[in-house]
Amino acid sequence: ASCLVWNQNPITVAGNGTAGNSMRSLNGPWDLSIDTNLNLYVSDGYNNRIIKFSNGNLVGIPLVSGVGNDLNQVSNPSGSIMDANGNLYISDMFNNRIMKYVNISSASPFIIGQVVAGGSIGSNYNQQQTSWGVAVDALGNVFVSDYGNNRVMKWTLRSTNGTLVAGIGNGTAGNGTNQLSCPLGIYVDQSMALYIADARNGRIQKWLFGASTGTTVGGANGQIGFPTDVSVDNYGTIYALSGGGLYRFYPGSTWGTIVISFYATTFGFKFDSVGNAYIADYGSNVISKYTVNGTSCGTGMASIRAASSKLASMAVPNLQEILEAVKGKARLKSLDLTTSH
Repeated sequence: ASCLVWNQNPITVAGNGTAGNSMRSLNGPWDLSIDTNLNLYVSDGYNNRIIKFSNGNLVGIPLVSGVGNDLNQVSNPSGSIMDANGNLYISDMFNNRIMKYVNISSASPFIIGQVVAGGSIGSNYNQQQTSWGVAVDALGNVFVSDYGNNRVMKWTLRSTNGTLVAGIGNGTAGNGTNQLSCPLGIYVDQSMALYIADARNGRIQKWLFGASTGTTVGGANGQIGFPTDVSVDNYGTIYALSGGGLYRFYPGSTWGTIVISFYATTFGFKFDSVGNAYIADYGSNVISKYTVNGTSCGTGMASIRAASSKLASMAVPNLQEILEAVKGKARLKSLDLTTSH
């Protein structure tokens, strides 16, 4: 089983803690992605830019900047993921679309992207109503958590319409096994199973490939409150971000343990190839890195999927509503980090 232990004192790897638009500052960072050279690509929401921080450099370089809906612009970018080929996908929140930027590590300012999902607001299958999380499978299919329509859609290559893969197609919210309520972060594993941070239902739902219903695999008795993002390691261990911490759920248990504890307004997170955790601290306008400092089982480092395989999150029809929900569910008291399952 996964048994990594993290240092609870984070290192700031992007942003200076003050909201701003300089090359050293961020303003409402929703999420990030990491390439194989440990460069960071931050969805700097209220600055309407995607900014790159080279490994160890606190001075960023904007790769996409300028509010608008042209192919070289974004409007409050949020969820983020990098695929195995080094292509970056971003939820362009207020443009209701997913943008793809090819071979991002070699890109120079200012880059032009391509629309791979959505592009207009609505509930039809060719539309989105505030896209949030984004994930990509090995075939290049794009999965989008359509927060406003309470569903997850799949967009195949060069498709002009999405296909429903989770939730009710007409946008109805609910807590049934075939329903979602404001889905945020999503993750697709190697078996094509989909994991969803079902925020308003306070649970992590797993939908097997082709299934019409989901199963709760994280969150019991309201433990995680309002989950915003989710990831899964090579052992099937689930990690969920919610309120005041990063939770770990071992396979077969819907009750988790906080493995990284904080009290902050946070949304997306990623792991690098050795398991260090990077968390987008929206409220403090920084990206925080929590380093691995050992294991709880003494059997060596657990295998966490490469950074390129982690999805993302963020997009909001009512930003204040989401922020208040996250703040309200943040935990003031941490669980015992030595607790094991």
